Amino acid sequence: MKKLTKAQFEKACSYIENEARGIDRAFFKYWKGEGNEEQVLNELEKYRNEDGGFGHSLEPDFRLEESSPMATSVAFQYLTKLGLPKNHPFIKKGIEYFQDTYRVGEGWEAVPEAVNDVPHAPWWSVHPGEQKYSANPDAEIVGYLLAFSDDKEPKSEMLMKVMDHLSDLNEYEIHEVLCYLRLADLAGGDIKEVITDKVHKQLPYIVDRPEKWDSYGVQPVVLVESDESPFVDELNQELLVNLDYIVDQQNEDGSWEPTWEWGQYEKDWEQAKREWKGSLTVQQIITLSKFDRIEK
Repeated sequence: MKKLTKAQFEKACSYIENEARGIDRAFFKYWKGEGNEEQVLNELEKYRNEDGGFGHSLEPDFRLEESSPMATSVAFQYLTKLGLPKNHPFIKKGIEYFQDTYRVGEGWEAVPEAVNDVPHAPWWSVHPGEQKYSANPDAEIVGYLLAFSDDKEPKSEMLMKVMDHLSDLNEYEIHEVLCYLRLADLAGGDIKEVITDKVHKQLPYIVDRPEKWDSYGVQPVVLVESDESPFVDELNQELLVNLDYIVDQQNEDGSWEPTWEWGQYEKDWEQAKREWKGSLTVQQIITLSKFDRIEK
């Protein structure tokens, strides 16, 4: 079993301190117990717009200043980790943004058409009339509404839509799966049981073999975030191999880097890649720590 050495851990910490975005530095300090909630919120404020949504490249793969449901869902991933109450201004205004951008019978448009006018990864291009429905980020957003909104009526329709989509799924795209799992954690109860059961049955078809991990393949740690995961027993052996792989993938400068690239807007991709490296380094350190893969 491989572990990150103390020297490797310190390199990662140094990389985060010197190279990561302010939001990722602040969250990492908060996670380590060296920072506080207010510092994270101050950094997140830089990505918030007057409409209550978030933009400004918070999701590095599209360089859009205006708000989008996708970027706002990323902001809520930070906010929920802070455990903020539903009456916090960031939560309250963010929920209002989600309610205002919901299209009855259709769901949310992950990113607006304006994304086509800014540097972005090709998978974020919007082609009106060609988009098929995806629960990314809809299922996740429904989870936030269930957790933080008191307005019950619209949520019933939204929840029904994403759950009907789940029941009809034949192919399980990992980003949709993660959105459903976030919904499961936020909703709990029967909803969590249904989602977990569906995903559990599809695990062999969702997780990729190690030879694909270098090219954006789905790794076990994406689904097994801790030893409390409902999938930890099923994926135990794959997880052990995956954690060894993560240790091996650390760069000489202490960072981890994305396994994908845009193939366009090369200069902007380099900026996005730097931002991803900081974010991924925080993510991998937290993952390795959860599974006791960092030397004391």
